[in-house]
Formats: sequence, structure tokens, C-alpha cells
Amino acid sequence: MSSRILVPIDGSEESRLALDHALAQFPGAHIILLHVIEPFPDHTKAGGHTGGRAKQVFEKGQHLLDEMVERENEYTGTVTTELIYGRPVHAIPRYVETHGIDEIVIGSHGHDGTARLLLGSVAETVVRRAPTPVTVVRPIDKGVKDGYHPPEHVAVPFDRSFCSRNALEYAFEQFPDATVTALFVKSPLFEAYEPIESEDDLNDVLADGEETENETHDVFEMARQIAEQHERGVETATEEGDPSRGILGWLDENDVDHVVIGCHGRDGVARWVLGSVAETVVRRTPVPVTAIK
Repeated sequence: MSSRILVPIDGSEESRLALDHALAQFPGAHIILLHVIEPFPDHTKAGGHTGGRAKQVFEKGQHLLDEMVERENEYTGTVTTELIYGRPVHAIPRYVETHGIDEIVIGSHGHDGTARLLLGSVAETVVRRAPTPVTVVRPIDKGVKDGYHPPEHVAVPFDRSFCSRNALEYAFEQFPDATVTALFVKSPLFEAYEPIESEDDLNDVLADGEETENETHDVFEMARQIAEQHERGVETATEEGDPSRGILGWLDENDVDHVVIGCHGRDGVARWVLGSVAETVVRRTPVPVTAIK
């Protein structure tokens, strides 16, 4: 169970939602509110003046953190604050590495007004670089920002890979009251059609189809075994086609409150690359999503 939770705070509504999420999802944990002061020019020192810009920036950051702490005086765990200086895309992952952070909860975008989903944002960079699980929080319903509600239905893209197994276990541990669905996307056997020139060709095609069905059975059997280890049940679902499109399409058609996804699948890619399935899902999923390393 995560015990040291980092919540980057910049005053945006999304960062406030991230704090609401962390407080509700991790009762009794140590939550660290981190505000990063970005590099800025201090023109007030020009012409021999003493300068007051640094004082203003410091006081503004400290006031923001103090305000956030005051809002949460009923939390059963501990809430502390940290003010640091640097570029958020570099400072946040580095802070995580050096301070024993177990998980990050971050808003989908911050005060820069970026309305697009994560591309080029601090949140995406943190998801890529941080060595811990990262939960990206965004308003489930645009225009309706009424805080955190425990998810009732959690979806986990699952393909038997190490990361997807970790993701499924995380879902069972962190969301004990939610329905969990393991979603497997089957790649199509043929793009258009398969030429048949002999009976052997036809038998080969049929055998490939049986192999795919066996693979689906094996994937869901592993999901059920993991569920049994956690004394839980698990629902299963399948889609066909491109994994990213299959996952996002299924999410669009089903009532899901939270997604938990492993950082990579059976292709063995151990890093986050632009265009990967996990990164695409994190970018485009309209509900909170947790990326598991």
C-alpha cells in the first residue's frame, strides 16, 4: 500500500482535484504537496534597486501551499508541503527519485491553460520519467468539478505481460469496492483476406484461429488466478484490432470510472515511447488513469 504520496500543486483546478483524489484514495498516508517555482527574471533589481520579485514569488508559492493544507484539516494522515525551484518537468521526477515517493497524483494539465490532453505537458513528462505509479486526474465531466468519488468500475488492459499483471494487482489492492474488468485486445489474424490454394492452407488458417482463441482463454485464466489470490472476482472483455483503438473504443462504450494500465506490454519495450499503447491511453482516456511501471 502506498504511504508517501506526492501531489504537485500549481493552483489550477486540476491540481486541486488531484489533491482531493489523493486524500480520498490514500487515507492515513503521508501526502506531500509540492510547488515548483519556475525560473523567472527579476527585473526589479535593475538600476541599482534592491529588488522585490523573489519575495513576491516566494510568498505566493508559500501562500498557495498553506491554503491547500488549511482546506484539509480533517485528513486522518499527514500533509506536509515542499517548495522547490526548477523546471517542473525535471524537478518533479528528480524529487521523486530522491525522497522515497511511492506514488504521484497529478492533474492532467495546469495553470498554463493547456486544454489538450497531456501532449507536451508536465503531466505527460512526469508519467514518462517518474519511476513510481502515476495517477493522472482530470474532471470526468467537463464543467462538473465536484471533487473525488471512489470508482465503481475500473478497467485494466491485460495481456499477461509483467506490467499488466502489476496493473491488475494494483487495481485489486487500491480499489477494493470496485468492479474490475480485465480487457484483452486481440490483434486481427488477417488484414483483408487469406488466399487458400489447398486444403492444408485452410487447415492452417483454422489452426491460427484456434490458437487465438486459446490465447484469449489463457489471458483470462491468468486474470482469474490473480483475482483469486486477492479474494476478488474479475470481469473479462475482449476487443479486436489495434490495441490503442481497441482499448479506447471499449472505454467509450462502457461506463468506466478509472483505468489502470501497465507501462508496456508483451512487446518487451521497457521505456515509454511516443505512440506506445500505454501513452496513447493515458493521453486520451477521459477518466482518471494510473500508469504502473
